[in-house]
Amino acid sequence: MGFYSANTPEQKRVKKLTGDINISEMFKNECETRGIPIYNAYNIQKRLLHEVEQEQLHGVKEVDDRLMELLDERSKNKVTHRYVDFISNEDSASKGVIPPRSDGNASLPPKDQIKIPPKEDEKTSLPPKDQIRIPPRARDGKKFYTDDELPEKEMLKKIILQNKKIINQNKIIIDLLKKQGEKDD
Repeated sequence: MGFYSANTPEQKRVKKLTGDINISEMFKNECETRGIPIYNAYNIQKRLLHEVEQEQLHGVKEVDDRLMELLDERSKNKVTHRYVDFISNEDSASKGVIPPRSDGNASLPPKDQIKIPPKEDEKTSLPPKDQIRIPPRARDGKKFYTDDELPEKEMLKKIILQNKKIINQNKIIIDLLKKQGEKDD
């Protein structure tokens, strides 16, 4: 059994240009030459890896161009060279990467030529929002009214409950005041 690496050529190229977990010395020196702080070097590395993982960059050439864009964008000093030209492409070629699966249908067109019919807009099949009524507590079917919708009996119950709470709070305050009065004597 041989060792298999699942890294794509783009991921290998990013690691070759910027380093793996730690920033490589060449990339660090390039950032210092351009006046880019070290934290921005890490941000550039993360940005490239993110774009590769999201499949926004396809091919080693696009990775190189995107790195140069990011370096030029963040640099404070002008340089006369292209950083990616110092690092060879052969080392980051995809050795050991399994080719994409083939179903035996060699006559399939490339992905960019396949046209997928647009899906029907799901929002058009739903009724308008004002017609959708979701009960607040579906498990018991109890309906909660606003103050304007409450019947008179329910409103009185609500007022009585509020008054009981106020009376209980007042009792607690009176007890505390009595204790304060006993301490002052």
